[in-house]
Amino acid sequence: MKTVKFILILALAGAATLNPAKADGGDESSRVIYVESAKYTLPLVEKWIAEYNRTNPGVQVRHAGKDAAEADLRIVARAEAEHAGADDGQTIVYVGRSALLPVTTKENPLYAQISKRKFGKKELKKLFFSDDPFDEESDGKDPLQHLTVYSGNGATSGASLFASHFGQLISGFRGKKILGDDIYLLQAIHKDPTGVTFNNLSYIYDLKDRQLKDEITLLPLQVRKEQSDIIRSENLDETLSLLENEKIELVPVHHIGFAFAREDRAKDFLKWILAEGQQFNHEFGFLRLDEKTRSHEQKQFGNNLLTNK
Repeated sequence: MKTVKFILILALAGAATLNPAKADGGDESSRVIYVESAKYTLPLVEKWIAEYNRTNPGVQVRHAGKDAAEADLRIVARAEAEHAGADDGQTIVYVGRSALLPVTTKENPLYAQISKRKFGKKELKKLFFSDDPFDEESDGKDPLQHLTVYSGNGATSGASLFASHFGQLISGFRGKKILGDDIYLLQAIHKDPTGVTFNNLSYIYDLKDRQLKDEITLLPLQVRKEQSDIIRSENLDETLSLLENEKIELVPVHHIGFAFAREDRAKDFLKWILAEGQQFNHEFGFLRLDEKTRSHEQKQFGNNLLTNK
């Protein structure tokens, strides 16, 4: 009997050694941080997670997946972030920026006419929104009248950000609204040759060859020649550098960040993204934070002043 008891004690001691979280009364799940991401930011978020886990083996960060309700961190765009901070008692830390560009396809029957134009703020508003009715200003000869606008309508769509940038409401979009992720907007204009839309750089560029995706073309914008030359080069890295260094009124750029309620569950991971993770933003089609914003976000952690923004 004494032998059996001795073996049992050894077995329990071994289990405690193999699972220290349970040995000290802790819960193993408390060492895992779950992150919820929108689809368009998922490749970047997964890269952050993989690199952080590689260099910080003591804490595991995982994509929430079906456990989104249990997520410790939830990625949000700036408009969402302001709402979350105001209504949900959550803290927002910005970790990158995303840009939106208007696009159509090379199969568009009006492609030749569109490619010769320069779209300024007035023309973009006229094209995408119903506030500037065509019937009162045109005799039907303006090719813009024959384009079909496709805009998103999902929770993570860039539609509200695009509309807000041009002083409009999301309800003001003309044309057709597509439910779900904004990737479906590109599918819509491929099916409809007259379609035009807008989308994140992470969707309209091929992240491997760093060029605009096949059959997609950008609407030419009324900007300075040197800016136009870079944008029309269709090179992702040159476009990202341009948008990081210069503010272009016709290109909506917005912050993305993480919303969270418990600082202790997220602090180290977020500090790592601000210090080390920025190097991966370009790889996945996102702008880095400008130094002023990054410094501000880092100081919030250092001064323990993480409050709603």
